[in-house]
Amino acid sequence: MRRLLALLLVLPVAAGAFPSPGALTLAVTPACCAITFTAYAFGLFPIEGGFTRFDGQLLLAQPVGTPAGALRAEATIDAASLSLGGGPIEEDVKSPRFLDVTQHRQIRFAADAPDAGIEAGAMLRGELTIRGVTRPVTLSLARDGTTVTAEAMISRSAFCRTARPLLSGDTVAIRVTAPLAAR
Repeated sequence: MRRLLALLLVLPVAAGAFPSPGALTLAVTPACCAITFTAYAFGLFPIEGGFTRFDGQLLLAQPVGTPAGALRAEATIDAASLSLGGGPIEEDVKSPRFLDVTQHRQIRFAADAPDAGIEAGAMLRGELTIRGVTRPVTLSLARDGTTVTAEAMISRSAFCRTARPLLSGDTVAIRVTAPLAAR
């Protein structure tokens, strides 16, 4: 879920939609982007969800299309904005067994890549913090028509979350989707 933050920050820039030279700062908000995730109950049945409140910023020090440019991404997700359509599963994921949203209100992602390319197929390496545990994450970027998607797989156990291992599995796929044009 934390890698979704990183994805939100990277997608609009990776799309190559910014023609102006020089530094560019892009706001990442629910108005233009989506952060979603998929976990698998019993390793078979997909459980889809997302976050409705997040904020981030992406700074690109060189224009898109240059071989390498400094890229800085920061994002913060309101953990309590997790949405699984309501019900007992959503409440369980928000509980101390998983995200503990009352004690750990934010999920954070940060990347500072001094020589990162931002074209489709690029990888962005950063750090994701969930429940006060910080781990490295790598996001892969893809372009499809007018959107860019950043994706990553994270391990719940890497973030010290091992409750209900058979029910929810260890792997969570995270996706950030954004339009190609800056908003």
